[in-house]
Amino acid sequence: MNRIYQDSYRLSRLANLVESGVFAVPQLQREFVWNARKSCDLLDSIYRNYPIGTLLVWKTNRRNEGQLRKTLHILPAYDASNRDIYFLVDGQQRLSVLWHFLRGEAHQVTNSDGKTIDFGKVYFNIWAEDGQPWFVYRARLADKDQAGLASVVDILSPRWRQRLRAHGPRNFARVKECRERILAYEALVVFCETNELSEVRETFIRVNSLGMRISSADRAFARASSFDLRHDVRDALHRLQHGFDGLSRETVLQTISFALGGQDLGERAFDTMINRLENDERARTEYDRNWRHLREAFGQAADYFVHELGVPNLEFLPSEPMMVILALYFFHNGNVRPPVAAKRTLKSWFWATAVGERYSGRGYRTNIVSDAKFMVRLAGNAGIRPSFHVSTPRYVLKATEYSRPGPRSNAFFILLRRQRPRYLEDGSEIPLGEISSRRNRSDKHHIFPRALLLNAGIGAARFNSILNICYLVARENQRVGQRSPRYYLTDLPNSKRAMRLAMRSHLLPDAPTSGLWSRSTKQGFNTFLDQRALLLIAAFEAEAGMKLFERSGT
Repeated sequence: MNRIYQDSYRLSRLANLVESGVFAVPQLQREFVWNARKSCDLLDSIYRNYPIGTLLVWKTNRRNEGQLRKTLHILPAYDASNRDIYFLVDGQQRLSVLWHFLRGEAHQVTNSDGKTIDFGKVYFNIWAEDGQPWFVYRARLADKDQAGLASVVDILSPRWRQRLRAHGPRNFARVKECRERILAYEALVVFCETNELSEVRETFIRVNSLGMRISSADRAFARASSFDLRHDVRDALHRLQHGFDGLSRETVLQTISFALGGQDLGERAFDTMINRLENDERARTEYDRNWRHLREAFGQAADYFVHELGVPNLEFLPSEPMMVILALYFFHNGNVRPPVAAKRTLKSWFWATAVGERYSGRGYRTNIVSDAKFMVRLAGNAGIRPSFHVSTPRYVLKATEYSRPGPRSNAFFILLRRQRPRYLEDGSEIPLGEISSRRNRSDKHHIFPRALLLNAGIGAARFNSILNICYLVARENQRVGQRSPRYYLTDLPNSKRAMRLAMRSHLLPDAPTSGLWSRSTKQGFNTFLDQRALLLIAAFEAEAGMKLFERSGT
């Protein structure tokens, strides 16, 4: 590093420098990720005169102009007429938020998660008491709150007196004090002068590793100096539908690593991959030649999950590493539709991995690496069969709670969807769009109602089991209430045939010996759990085309 020095700047002066295009955002920096809450916290620290951390700036000549990122940030564009470039290595989030407040204009920005921040809806809480925040975000401002809140962008506007003249003298004095505190606050800026990109990348990684946790993806992006890896990953994600654009960036990087011949997981795999791409010209040529096909493989895999395996969207995907493995298959088979034999194998892999939770727990690393190798072979020979064996104890179905997303509970809801569930009222099919959200609990019904089981001394861990859950839309749930199934099922206005079709579509035992008809809540519930477990096991194994559960035990 040639030289390191520091200086302090009033926020008012810093805003003028930003406006004039002095600062630039380098490719190694993360996207804008802050939300409204963090923006309020930053203002609160400034108002109380607390430190907000230093801004780290990399001063370099025009030789490194290629490192300039022109998108994915919310700061003014860098002015190319400047002789030197001042890259923001650390503090981009803070400076971006401050500049948008200091502009004095109400406007909106969108962060990398797609969430909108409306800077005009951030308010100074004029008469905040001890323990209350000085700055709050209000998407809607009630009439009763208007006298006690003042918009921050109005406070910092050059026309602040006119905008806030409706406030009385006492409020106006507090608003004026707020304005003066913010504009007079001094931020510390540390400048590093160097023209060596490698030094700056290492600085970025070290600074973030000692402060806010830097993700393995951001570390990888910072290490990649000769190509824009971040852009490639975002490009792949933005093309996906059905919510799969919400996949983690690490999932995309892991797929790239395997596609280039890697045989490890996580950050070690990413470091090895980037070292190869940076230093091995043949590896980089291979990557450039194959990237378009790999990008397309993600789309093929997402579509296959939705249309062939019954995963409606990313929320329901049993395990995110499944995307890595399936995308690898499509990459190696040339992104064509699998033949019938390969489709059977992919189906077995999907259900065995979900029900057996193969990508979690002690054996996850071995299983993922092994399956990655297997998909390469399957792409070349559709007739081979997987060698893994799954033997899931039956009792885990009772222990799996519906409200906790995970491989097995997600697989359960996918299985129910594939049965084409029907209304209990008339036996007609429930539109799948009504049950398309994993997080929506209003369409998930306790077959034995909670209050009924609590009165019988049965706790939440048991009545929240997936064995006691089926899909039921709101209008039917209200009819059921807290009654025993032996009553609400027989009271529904439908024929015996329609009732039988509806119950079987929810994988409910409908025989005369079913625990659903028992007069004893406790005995009937216990019998029902065992009966439904057998129905689910049979349905899971029918989907998988292989044995998934132990053949004995409870």
